[in-house]
Amino acid sequence: MNSETEESMRKTPKTPPTEKKIMQNPGTRKNTKDTTPGKKTLSVLVMAGTRDARRIISWLSGIPGVEVTATTTTDHGAELAEKAGASRTVTGPLDSDGLRELMADLDACILIDATHPFAAQATANALRACRETGTFYVRFERPEVIPDGVIRVGSFREAGEVASSLIGDGEVVMHLAGVSTLGDVLRSLEPERVAVRVLPSTSSIEKCLQLGVPASHIIAMQGRFSAEMNLAILREYCAGAVITKESGETGGLPEKVEAASELGIPVILVERPEVNLEGEAVFGNINDLMDHVLKILRDMGQPGD
Repeated sequence: MNSETEESMRKTPKTPPTEKKIMQNPGTRKNTKDTTPGKKTLSVLVMAGTRDARRIISWLSGIPGVEVTATTTTDHGAELAEKAGASRTVTGPLDSDGLRELMADLDACILIDATHPFAAQATANALRACRETGTFYVRFERPEVIPDGVIRVGSFREAGEVASSLIGDGEVVMHLAGVSTLGDVLRSLEPERVAVRVLPSTSSIEKCLQLGVPASHIIAMQGRFSAEMNLAILREYCAGAVITKESGETGGLPEKVEAASELGIPVILVERPEVNLEGEAVFGNINDLMDHVLKILRDMGQPGD
């Protein structure tokens, strides 16, 4: 996902195969934590990178005696997690071994997986690490939204194939599913026949250019966007089809479909990958998740006594 640096290996301690960067949040105030003698601090690890995760971090950071560490895949995600209240952040991809080592370093009692619905490998890594360490695993699963009238496919490669058969002369495919999925779409489409909306980060823009997408077809914006904004973009770029993913209401799916429907543009929707979460603590409502986590912490004798 994000590139790793390979410097500083002289007299530094050995790092795990997946490098991680830990940054203390300069905005953290120590007096916000309960330092009452006899009360230990409990460490909670949040796998972040979504708006849902930031809401969970903000809530956790207000609980006395709880230290919140957030994992993200980008520096931008780390900054947002810090602003939400994370005491520290770990930036970069982590496999199950990396997560297990991190949880041991932090002595984490709970891992909250609030990653994107399409981050299936991250969820699988978290499950494995928690099972191996006996750490409580809690998943926030963004509720599904499947609008009527969309073309449902199982992969981005398939989405590109379908889109290539739908656009006419002078039209482009509007890719609204992030830069990480663009390569698969371009297997069936010439880069100049695609316009893509990505996060306004250097790495995202560079990846688009490396894949051959013209600079004029790169829309660097951070949303969630209104139906009106989506409508204006679709019109401006003469979109003949839209590719997006089932990212729920938080991901702005209803607004994307509404705008495309108004113009009569077909929407190709990539369905979520399946992860077996049977028997796990999975919540589609953040308030329910908070109640569950608070019960675990109370059972450990921490907040709310």
